[in-house]
Amino acid sequence: MDSNEKDSAPALRIQFHLTDGSLQSFAQTDKAAAEKLWESIDPTRLFTKPRIVIGSGNSKTVFVSAEVIRVDFIQTFSQCWGFPAGYTDIVELSEEEFHKYAHLDQPALMAKREEPRPVGDLLVSFVNLRMKGGSPVFVMVEIPIKLPAESQSFMQFMLSKTAFHMRLRGGGTGVVNLANLAAYAVYPGVAQIPADAWPAEPEVNSLT
Repeated sequence: MDSNEKDSAPALRIQFHLTDGSLQSFAQTDKAAAEKLWESIDPTRLFTKPRIVIGSGNSKTVFVSAEVIRVDFIQTFSQCWGFPAGYTDIVELSEEEFHKYAHLDQPALMAKREEPRPVGDLLVSFVNLRMKGGSPVFVMVEIPIKLPAESQSFMQFMLSKTAFHMRLRGGGTGVVNLANLAAYAVYPGVAQIPADAWPAEPEVNSLT
């Protein structure tokens, strides 16, 4: 983006990704108003109300929270919100980046889930989130290795039906509605898996 494009960009752009596959975008051009709106948002509670309302000079738009996959906040005046305790970083990836870093096209280079790692070391995982009615979300997650008794905390969080936020590839922050998560795959993931996990390997054409 050149300087002219930056100058013409709104202070805050808000994009709603819906379960029907559509995208709706809104802009706030006043920086003070944009900063006030940004500061009022708690990303972990963004989808707890039944609706999100956008008011403009000529219209009101109401989004049913249960039908929102994610909301992106694109701005340059503030850093990303802090991540939940235990998470160092969560970054959006393109599908191509996901394939590259997870080595899906080079299975021999893929990290092994059961590879021993010291507690406290940083584990970098690549996650494919399958969202209901929408495009998949690809992210890189950095999290310290935990004790075996705590190893399922990531899965519990993913299944919590709350929300998590991530740094966007092009700048800004996205908040994902986990209530619309249909499935996820993590590479390599932690060594421990639930006792009732089914042992099987994914077929090559089903990795994305």
